[in-house]
Amino acid sequence: MNVRIENPERMNLMGLLMRGLLETSLKSAAGHRAARKLRGDVRVNAGTMGVTLSFTENEIVLRGGESGKPRASVRGEMKPLLEMVAGGSLVGPVLRRKVKVGGNLLMLLRLLPLIRPAK
Repeated sequence: MNVRIENPERMNLMGLLMRGLLETSLKSAAGHRAARKLRGDVRVNAGTMGVTLSFTENEIVLRGGESGKPRASVRGEMKPLLEMVAGGSLVGPVLRRKVKVGGNLLMLLRLLPLIRPAK
C-alpha cells in the first residue's frame, strides 16, 4: 500500500507528520492489514491545520483541503491530539471536550493502529 500527498508543496505540517506515521505503520504486517480494512475519507483538524485522509484499496491519499463529506472526523487542539497519537488517553480529551469526534466512530477506531505506536 502506498501513501501519497496530493499537492505536497502546499501540504501543512500536520499532513507531513501524518504521512510519516502512516508510512511507518504500513511497514508492519498488522499495519498493512489495518489499512486494507479502511475505505473512505477521514478529516483531521488540529488548530488551524487540517488534512483529509482518503483510503482506497491500494493507497492512502492525504489532501490539505477539505474534500467532500468525510465518513469520520476528529477536531481539536494540537497538544491533546499529539498526546493521543503518542499513546496517551483516548477518552479523557474527548470527555474534556479538547477533542471532538464525529461520523463513523468504528472507522476512527480502525484508524488508531495506523497512527499510534505499537505496545
